[in-house]
Amino acid sequence: MSTPEPASGWTSVRLIAAREITTRIKTRSFIITNIIMLLVAIVGCIVAAQFVDDGPSTESVATQGVDAATTAAITTTGDRLGVSLSFSESSDARAAAADGSVTAAIVAAPDGGYTVYSDDDLDADVETAIKSGVSSAVVDGALTKAGVDPTALQRDATVTVERTAQIADAEGERLALSYVGSVLMFMMIFGGGMAVAVGVVEEKVSRIVEILLATVKPGHLLWGKIIGIGAVQMASTLLFAAAALITARLTGLLTVPDVAAAMLGVSVIWLLLGFVFFAALYAATGAMVSRQEEINSASWPLMILAMGALYAGIFGIGSPDSSVIRILAWIPPFSSTVVPMRVATGYATWMEVVGSCILMAAVTGVAVWVAGRIYRRSVLMTGSRVPWKTALGAK
Repeated sequence: MSTPEPASGWTSVRLIAAREITTRIKTRSFIITNIIMLLVAIVGCIVAAQFVDDGPSTESVATQGVDAATTAAITTTGDRLGVSLSFSESSDARAAAADGSVTAAIVAAPDGGYTVYSDDDLDADVETAIKSGVSSAVVDGALTKAGVDPTALQRDATVTVERTAQIADAEGERLALSYVGSVLMFMMIFGGGMAVAVGVVEEKVSRIVEILLATVKPGHLLWGKIIGIGAVQMASTLLFAAAALITARLTGLLTVPDVAAAMLGVSVIWLLLGFVFFAALYAATGAMVSRQEEINSASWPLMILAMGALYAGIFGIGSPDSSVIRILAWIPPFSSTVVPMRVATGYATWMEVVGSCILMAAVTGVAVWVAGRIYRRSVLMTGSRVPWKTALGAK
């Protein structure tokens, strides 16, 4: 009787990955957590959209005895302040302000000057527009009587402010996208990495790993676990992001879908690289300990590294083109959050994106090789924590 041929490497990896996926998506905690996250994403975008300023509203102002030159000057001043004003002549402007039918009322005094009425505290910008406009009209009138052209003076006194750097459109939305992307990156890296470490320890403590390694190679078991858990984490993260992006687009919260699409595409690449980088090292950490209680103390260097990557992406939002951030964009694993942030804010070049991606892939490959070496040497060792020297096979 012939013995069956051993399964190929890919078949072993695929079967182990399928086992991880099936086990995790059927758990009640996984289902409940993802439903809550989807609801938070959708409801959060809907609520946030209610507080979005759709632009300056038009404020109604009743006038009484105010000449056209003064209202024109007030209108011009309001436009400069971002305040849109609509004027209407009234025989009793004060009463119109008192009953709330207009935002404010301007009444010209018989002996000169103006009085502004409002039924509540007047908006500071509206008040400034009225006062500055009246002052401008008075000055223009005095200059005209003196034979001086006010238009020529205004033209000579015009000051134009220009930026030396081109700022991307919808900067606020881009910054929000980069912030959310960094948080999602950290959630997948930390959540997925810890899931890999816990899974390795569970199999080690229950001695299931000894049975599995009797039929598959350690490397195949490691890759199957990383791919399976990674697929579940990636699907959950992308589902959460897609729900948020679609809701934000439908509610008008997001007006730069091209930027969102570009960032989503770039983020997927870094999500994969960042996850594999950290998941492999978390798996190695899990293989070195013999109890779940030891995982946190053993993995604190990875936690600090992951937090550093998260903070680099978040704190870099305030100065995305600073020298420090440009350098971190080329240093793995910080590039996993910094590069998507620079893409969202419009500062990253394609050379930077491609070059840092290749560098991150190379470093991830090294991390996987080191993790595989540690995993093979440590996963069957029980009892006390495996020393780094023993795990790495150093003499």
